[in-house]
Amino acid sequence: MAKTRRTPVNFSEADGFRYLHFGSEWIQGGMRISRPFNLSLEYQQFMMAILLFESNPTDILQLGLGAGGLAKFTRKYFPQAKTKVVEISEDVYMAARMWFRLPLDDQSLEVVFSDCKQYLHQAKDSADWLLVDIYDATAWGPVYDDVGFYRLCRNSLRDGGVSSYNVFGGEDFTQSLGNISQAFDGKVLVMPEVAEGNRIILARKGRSKCYEVEDLKKRAAEIQKQYKIPTKRWVSMLQEENHMPDEIIF
Repeated sequence: MAKTRRTPVNFSEADGFRYLHFGSEWIQGGMRISRPFNLSLEYQQFMMAILLFESNPTDILQLGLGAGGLAKFTRKYFPQAKTKVVEISEDVYMAARMWFRLPLDDQSLEVVFSDCKQYLHQAKDSADWLLVDIYDATAWGPVYDDVGFYRLCRNSLRDGGVSSYNVFGGEDFTQSLGNISQAFDGKVLVMPEVAEGNRIILARKGRSKCYEVEDLKKRAAEIQKQYKIPTKRWVSMLQEENHMPDEIIF
């Protein structure tokens, strides 16, 4: 495993949580110490709204490791799938291993050290899920946030595959949404802003589908029971944020 970039890493603890930092006050990931394999941060929980639309992935690609929350979650709850995580810094990887209980690579989990944009050039038409959470020490928005990058993301998905992006809220959100929407031919959904200010955008490759609201609510209840994620308001959030009162088209 070749080191590709040095990253200043440290952690803090408060109220039963441990947080990862890249040498600044900005939180780059975290876990509840007593439940290290559950998703404890709201933005990560919102990223898993893709479960409403694709529930049985076998090929999961993640860009950005952070504290390893998403990687630990998919490895625990989708052992039949192969989770591949692309991370540019071995320092971040070692922090996730030492402080956040990231398991060693096995048949269900592999960490690849590479720049994620470069890696996407070789990732073609295979992923069922793509989870993108790429911030550096400055935390001034995602490292890549342009149409060309999101087209590479689209190309990494199989037809019908779904993706989830952690982007900034506020004024920056409109640009991110526009770029992702352009790359995915308008097949996007948005979640509301979380307390930390981030927003999640979902995107699908391929033909749109129409989902009945009651069916999605039943699915959300199943997700909450099975994966320990608070999903009660997911469907109403999607309806409100995307102005779809009668059905969800995605």
